[in-house]
Amino acid sequence: MEAPDRLPRGWRERGGEDLRVEIDGIKLREIPPKDKPQYYDIPSAWNGTELKGLSKTVTIILRLNKGAHILVFVPRPRATIEREPLIELLNDRRHAAFDLNEKAEEGDRRSWHTIALVGLPLRSMSVEVTAEWRVRDSDDVKLIIDGEIKKNPFSILHRNWTWSGSILKKIFGKERQEKTFDEDLRSGDHYLEFWADRAPTLHRVALDLGESGGTRAPTADDPRWTGDFHDDSDQIILARAIFGEARDVRLSDKARIGVGWSIRNRVEDSRWAHDYHGVVTQAGQYSAFNLEDQKNRPMIEDPFRKNNLVDREAWFNCYKIAGQIIEGTVSDPTHGSDHYYDDSINPPYWATNDSFVIKIDALIFHKL
Repeated sequence: MEAPDRLPRGWRERGGEDLRVEIDGIKLREIPPKDKPQYYDIPSAWNGTELKGLSKTVTIILRLNKGAHILVFVPRPRATIEREPLIELLNDRRHAAFDLNEKAEEGDRRSWHTIALVGLPLRSMSVEVTAEWRVRDSDDVKLIIDGEIKKNPFSILHRNWTWSGSILKKIFGKERQEKTFDEDLRSGDHYLEFWADRAPTLHRVALDLGESGGTRAPTADDPRWTGDFHDDSDQIILARAIFGEARDVRLSDKARIGVGWSIRNRVEDSRWAHDYHGVVTQAGQYSAFNLEDQKNRPMIEDPFRKNNLVDREAWFNCYKIAGQIIEGTVSDPTHGSDHYYDDSINPPYWATNDSFVIKIDALIFHKL
């Protein structure tokens, strides 16, 4: 499949079955993460029991390098795709606009349209909706961003419905309304959910992704730091951590995989940040990211700074390992560890016999 920048309007799934989608092994999960990852009961998946045969559209926006990519639908236990996915390229890195004019099927309060941002920021969004007034039950639309309902300050009875039909709006011809939401969300995974009651119409969604058109996104071939680690993809930031912490030639790939997996184990643990950027850049956690570390910090900012073949090969190896860890194609040799230290230093205060798991080369792994 040629490289898409976004996977836009949806496909329909009926019945009491579930369906989710993966892109290049990227598994979307709940926000914020739970101890046990959720992959089906999340906004970007289809829950047949919840939908009761009604349609739901999912739009996924993400950055992909040029080349072939794999799109996989994962049913549980089975599901039928009634419409082929549409794939489009976004030419503007900062703005994404969808002229949808999508009218919801008649039905009661249910998930209707989800926009999933993968590894992207969100500065603001503007949404245009028509919610018609009806004698018995008017149209309503609810907007939920990362689990937070955007309240309707002009309605007491419909406070949790961002748009609601009313007779006054119908009289004054204002059933079609545009609202703007300033979010300023940092790079990461985000869900923008629209819920429908009755049959409203979603006309247009415009997103300001907060990136200037000239912003350079680091790649494996050009990993120079931009000054903001949130410009890195998950694979790049994890590769930096592995490279900075474990590029030493005395360590094996098993040890490097162990370092990467110990970071992933934190991502999947509610005690830490829910994404790789948050875990890796947390102050005082990984020495290679400390500004005072004059040996490793310059190397994670520019792995090619010394311009030698050894460092280049080590970087590409770490980048490959990071991808395998994120995709789950390599197993965890640390058996769930979330801490480690090098045997050349004195054991940290948290390193106890009870928390010890395994030693790989010079690295001693613990699970706290």
